[in-house]
Amino acid sequence: MAKYYIKLEINGIEFQIQTDAGTEREAKDMAWDIIRDRTSFLSIRKDDAREVQSSFSKKIAAGLKSALLL
Repeated sequence: MAKYYIKLEINGIEFQIQTDAGTEREAKDMAWDIIRDRTSFLSIRKDDAREVQSSFSKKIAAGLKSALLL
């Protein structure tokens, strides 16, 4: 077995994973296992862009209605 050092970059941050594997393929598989085991979701948020646009368009429509009523 040999030591393999796998470097990866996520959003400009470099990470290095060290594995003891027999082949490069095995090292890559071990790296994916390490990533899966040590990665957790901190939060999941819904993109509210459509809702913001919707409320913005409602505000414009209401503003136009009030302006036409004057």
